[in-house]
Order: sequence, then structure tokens, then C-alpha cells
Amino acid sequence: MQINHAGKQSPAVVNKTPLAPSAVPLVGMEGFINPPRELSTDEINGLIQQFVQTAEIAEQAGFSGVQIHAAHGYLISQFLSPHHNRRRDQWGGSLENRMRFLLETYTAIRAAVGKDFLVGVKLNSADFQKGGFDESESVQVVQKLSEMGIDFIEVSGGNYESPQMLAAKDSTRKREAFFIDYAEKARAVSQVPLIITGGFRSQSTMEDALASGHLDLVGVARPFALVPDLANQMQNGTYQTVQTDRIKTGVAFVDKKAGAMLEMNWYMTQMDLIGQGKQPNPKLSAWKVLLKTLWENGKAGLSTGRA
Repeated sequence: MQINHAGKQSPAVVNKTPLAPSAVPLVGMEGFINPPRELSTDEINGLIQQFVQTAEIAEQAGFSGVQIHAAHGYLISQFLSPHHNRRRDQWGGSLENRMRFLLETYTAIRAAVGKDFLVGVKLNSADFQKGGFDESESVQVVQKLSEMGIDFIEVSGGNYESPQMLAAKDSTRKREAFFIDYAEKARAVSQVPLIITGGFRSQSTMEDALASGHLDLVGVARPFALVPDLANQMQNGTYQTVQTDRIKTGVAFVDKKAGAMLEMNWYMTQMDLIGQGKQPNPKLSAWKVLLKTLWENGKAGLSTGRA
């Protein structure tokens, strides 16, 4: 089970005043996400304990492990980033300080759960953002986590301001496997089981990536929202590569302003259809999803007197 705290990447419909390591607002998210306030030291320690409590509940519920989400610009990713984390105490500044929240969270969870309960992490290879968490720092975090005995590491990248995890552009394997080059660098400093997620679509590319020896597992996300039995299709030889183009309205200003939120909401709508026992709808209108999001934003604003 993945454990996450959104930090300042919390929509206004959910949180009027989101929390973050520093009071640095997200650029381009005005109207969807409100500016954050800085966490106090006591709140930081309290959040670590909440991660621990969540892991304990997951173990009691029968999960075989948890993954600490430290990627995609959410709270722990914000602590890691020198752009988002501008603190001058023990939680900010040097990489040693910026990774403290992640390391203490992992250490506390590991001490609280059983020895056979898996504890892993999802980590950005880079934020792809000026002044952000970069590849060299990421490799150092991988090395440190590996030395501490973490059970597995999943690698992705980007955040809401620079959504590389949603991108569909040229990469090292013809638009697939966005982070495969990073895997080689991570493998050089760690033998911990490594998962790479981002861009994998064709079975041949997945097999080639595994054959390289730089990673142990391939992570697949968006295709499952369109082809829920993708794994079975691969097993029985009927899988045809899923095409997942960027979700756009066609209006440049709208797509730039709300692109990341629109993309996620479009796929969450597909998952909602599956949850209702219906088939995914690859032709679902981006405008329909956007208007639904805006409507829900407006309703929340009215209910809290913010509209």
C-alpha cells in the first residue's frame, strides 16, 4: 500500500491552506491549489508519526508492505527539493538535511512493523525543474536508502509544475521508459530491487529494459486504466500496445494552466468507470472532465464561502 501526503499539492477543494516545508506557492496552479503555509518542527515530527501509524494499520489490515511516496512533488518530495524547501533548520539546506524527513520516516516505520513487512520508497530521478531535486542528489538518496536496508526503490520523476511523469515525448526508448538511463546510475550504487515507472507501453520495451539488468521490475500505471486485464493479455499473447496520448482540450492556455490536473482527473475518471463495473472510455472528452473538475471546485468554494 502506498502512503502519501500531498503537502502543498493539495487541491483547494480538499484543503484551503495546504502544508509544506516552506511557504513557496506552486506556479501556474492558481485557482486549483492555494498557497501553502510552512510547517512547524512539531508538525513535522507529528507527520512522521502519522506515516508510522498508517504503516501499522496497513500491516494489521493484511498488506504485505508499504511504499513511502517521496516523488512527484508531494510532501516528502518537497522536503527533498532545494526549490520547495528553503528552511534554515535541521530539515532544510544541505541534502543531508533535506533527506532527513524521508530517512526518519523510513527508520520509524521500519522499527514499528514486523521484520517480514516490506517497506519501500517511490523517488524522483529528478524534479525536472530549475533549482529542484536533481539526478545527482537522487542517486545519493538511493545509495543512502540502500545502505539503510530499504526493501525496494521505485523511480519516476517530475511534479505538478513540471509533470514529467505525465509527459509523452521522445525518450531513450522511442518515447518509452522515460527514466531508463537513470536506472543504470542507480544500479551502480545499489543492489536493492529497483522498479522503473514511466512511459512503458510496449511489451518488447519492457522485456528489453528487464534484460538490461539495470532494473528488476517494470512499473505500469496509465495503461491499466484503459486495459485493466493488461497483464493477462501479456501472459496469453494477445496484448497490443496501448497508446496514451496527452489529454488536451486543444486550447493552449487551458492546457498549460490545467494540464497536469486534467491528465490525472481524466485517468481517475476511467478508474471510476471501472469501479462502477463499466468499461473504460478512451474517447472521453477532456472538456467534459475539465468542466466536472471546475464544477466540483466551485461547489467546494461555495460550501466554504470562498467562491
